[in-house]
Amino acid sequence: MINKERLLRDNRLCKAIIGLSVEELKNLAAEFSACYLIYRKKNRKDHERQMGAGQKGFIPTPLDKLLFILLYLKCYPTYDLQGLLFGLDRTRVCRWVKILLPVLEMTLGRECVLPARQIRSAEEFFRAFPGVIARRLNFDYKVCYELYN
Repeated sequence: MINKERLLRDNRLCKAIIGLSVEELKNLAAEFSACYLIYRKKNRKDHERQMGAGQKGFIPTPLDKLLFILLYLKCYPTYDLQGLLFGLDRTRVCRWVKILLPVLEMTLGRECVLPARQIRSAEEFFRAFPGVIARRLNFDYKVCYELYN
């Protein structure tokens, strides 16, 4: 589990881990919390239970939720690693990312873009990164580029 108290005491560590200073994080956390409640009310399905009733979430506070999604966006870890860091199963990590990413986008007022993870074979990799095969095979970059385009 991430040591949140240590992160909030060390400004350099906070910038290294999530890309924000402690002060910026605390300012963003207040707005994030409000946007999270708005998002939950807006995307709530018809339930018999009251808001807040039922099983409690595994990421307890809005600050923890903000740390979760900022770390995910800055470092882009696998779901398994993110789950290890926050004490969650990888399926829960996937669910939380799908919930918290739109909340962060609402908070920031802009869309957050992640890198594509659609490369499924070595050929697709070399098409996406033609310079890699040029270095590997000692080819000229231009010749390699022409081969794969």
